[in-house]
Amino acid sequence: MTGPFTVLGETPGSWDSVYVCNPKVIKGAFNNPLGDGQNYSYAMYYVGTAAAGFANNIGVAFSNDGIGWKKYPQPVISATPQTIYYGVGQPAVYNSDHKAGIWLFYEDANAPPLNQHVEAISTDGIHFTVAGKLTANGLLPEANWGDMAYDSSTGYWYAVFNTALRNPSTTANITERGQPGVTLYRIKNASLLTGTSSWQQLKSFDTNLSGNESNFLAGLLRDQYGNVNVGPYPAIQMFTSISNPPPRWDASPASAGKSGFPDQWDIGEVEWIPNHALMTLNRYANKTVHEVTTGWIDPTGGFSLESTLGHLYESPQQGATLAFYGCKDGATDYFVSTDGACEGKRIIGIDGYGYSQSEAGLVALYRCYTGHDHFVSRDPKCEGQTVDRLLGYAIP
Repeated sequence: MTGPFTVLGETPGSWDSVYVCNPKVIKGAFNNPLGDGQNYSYAMYYVGTAAAGFANNIGVAFSNDGIGWKKYPQPVISATPQTIYYGVGQPAVYNSDHKAGIWLFYEDANAPPLNQHVEAISTDGIHFTVAGKLTANGLLPEANWGDMAYDSSTGYWYAVFNTALRNPSTTANITERGQPGVTLYRIKNASLLTGTSSWQQLKSFDTNLSGNESNFLAGLLRDQYGNVNVGPYPAIQMFTSISNPPPRWDASPASAGKSGFPDQWDIGEVEWIPNHALMTLNRYANKTVHEVTTGWIDPTGGFSLESTLGHLYESPQQGATLAFYGCKDGATDYFVSTDGACEGKRIIGIDGYGYSQSEAGLVALYRCYTGHDHFVSRDPKCEGQTVDRLLGYAIP
């Protein structure tokens, strides 16, 4: 068999006549769901619309071999009639009984406030009842996701959300279609709808770590029923949409923005490893500039390691809630900031989390300026260069 080839497309004159996208396949035992006397082993939930960019609905198709699919004729989750907004989409699917007990999680953007996340349940894979809205406790207001899956050993739900898009003013007014990163969260099943406990942020995967301008819409590795207990578990593996190759270390804001265009999109692979909370903050230099990061360094840039400044947590911890961001001004001035908007410059990503107040055993980190670029130092006098500011504190 060769491929890839199309197994599901638009149906002219139907509710999904303009486009179909975002498919999620789940295994089960579906008894005569189409009324054609056949039973099926797989269901594909997908997004479709008869409009262009709004009023999306979620539909389902069935198969026994993953190649030939038959559609249910109507949406199983519908957008609000006459909505001028996105509608519903981004389905994530879990099979609760390995039969037809489908739990469908989706994004509801029918009307403001947008990006609400909803759970709907079914006993036949077709007729759904809304169980409730997922708690937003612990999430950023603009959070929109790529996927969700269950850990049947611990009772946690894992979900991966996109970070915010870059401001076009930081990429020479080029609007990027893919976000710079994704963030992995988890929450106990008992709190999913109630919010009794919050979503726990685990780690961000962004340009800082990968070098790629865009890292978005990640899919979680899971078994055929929607559990993450496969592959490298307890590590959580994700497959991200990325732009590839990464922009050069000295790329202009416009060049970096263009490197994230859809014709550069590819698939990448990342994973979160439990109990590996610390990230090493290193200072690099080439013959032109410094770069301070916990992540990726352009191998063609001639950089060498100057020093290890300390360690940051990969997610907020008790006391360590100050985020350190990697930023870039123009083509070559890399700098670290504690401002989530990178002081109006291009955000690369998050280096990690440290402390805003001094405590025993921590090291102070200062941002310094040479006259043409920035670096970070433990020295309060910035090694003879201009002291810009105290950033915060890190673990040695």
